[in-house]
Amino acid sequence: MSATPPNEKGERCGVQNDIRAVYKGQYCIPPAVAARLAQRIPGPELSARELEVLKLTVEGMSNKEIASALSITESTVKNHVNSILSKLNVKDRTQAATTVLRRGIVTLG
Repeated sequence: MSATPPNEKGERCGVQNDIRAVYKGQYCIPPAVAARLAQRIPGPELSARELEVLKLTVEGMSNKEIASALSITESTVKNHVNSILSKLNVKDRTQAATTVLRRGIVTLG
């Protein structure tokens, strides 16, 4: 068996590294498979109200519009949005929307 040539970082690549990793108790999952698995991991539970706010956010409503639609204050909407961002571990409303659409938590239409 020939040695695997090093990559541009000087690291060995391929099956030999995979075997060494498994021998050490580590996992060898191709990046594409790992990404698909990560999408299926359930996130933290969102409350019913957070889901309502999230659905309206995905539809493109502003905080003011959401507050009016749900008969709550704009401040309460902001609190829900901040909680949603934290639970989904995202930085903004756009990331939250794409995350929940990708995971199938919320659907359009």
